[in-house]
Amino acid sequence: MNRVFQRHNHCFLKIQICGALDESDQRGDIKSLITTVLTSLHGQVGAALMVDVLQWLPQPGIALLRVPHDGVQKVWSALTLLGEYRSKPCAIQVLQASSSLSSLAIDHCVTSSGDLLQTTLP
Repeated sequence: MNRVFQRHNHCFLKIQICGALDESDQRGDIKSLITTVLTSLHGQVGAALMVDVLQWLPQPGIALLRVPHDGVQKVWSALTLLGEYRSKPCAIQVLQASSSLSSLAIDHCVTSSGDLLQTTLP
């Protein structure tokens, strides 16, 4: 029996942003933050990476990103090295990374009130 393995083109990152943003910021503001960070560390090559903000939950400061598989290391390194944005202290922590969006939903759930719940499968 021959098996065909499909290589995933994208990786999904769940990140938490602490500081420099407030509840009025939208997905476009998060995209701008990510582009600024990538440009500052990796120049125009980093800025050219297609990073999509799939979801932004301002209350806990959590965002879901879709990143090209070959750019994950650049994005991850740029995000975690951030120290300031808009002249305010800011830090980004990568909470989870996966090649499947559904696997991020299995491990953790964020309620509408912004609480992070740990879930386990039977």
